[in-house]
Amino acid sequence: MSDDPIFDPETGELLAAGDTPPPVPAMSLDEARAMLVREHGVAIGSDDPLLMLVTLHQGFLRDYEAMLRRHDAAIAAILGTTGSACADAVETVLASLKDKTVKASLDQAFALVERQALAMDDLRRALRSHRRVTVLLTALSLAGCALALTILFSIVR
Repeated sequence: MSDDPIFDPETGELLAAGDTPPPVPAMSLDEARAMLVREHGVAIGSDDPLLMLVTLHQGFLRDYEAMLRRHDAAIAAILGTTGSACADAVETVLASLKDKTVKASLDQAFALVERQALAMDDLRRALRSHRRVTVLLTALSLAGCALALTILFSIVR
């Protein structure tokens, strides 16, 4: 329960709240006699059998309140146990998901590094091939220049 005040509809009062609602007092014998006088205009003696019912009713209320307290304690224990079990299960699932997520991220990172390494090897091979072609073309260009100069000098002489 929260600490919000509790409204009593019979008296119109706002009562302090807490972990448990305020107790509801059982009707006393004097209150029962006064109510009978007020409602029916009949006064009864303290030895009237009707007051035995009030006493029995008070006993039943005490037993009922004791039973409610036991049930509240049992429900709180069940909810506590169930809540703990659920929290443990959620923690286990989250830890498993976290482990799986971290493992998947690492696997993806390693796969990316491996793909990049393969791409770098392909690039090295391509650059080596281009270098060979460039060297060959440069050599042919120099040979062509040398041939052209040789032909030019032989014509000029």
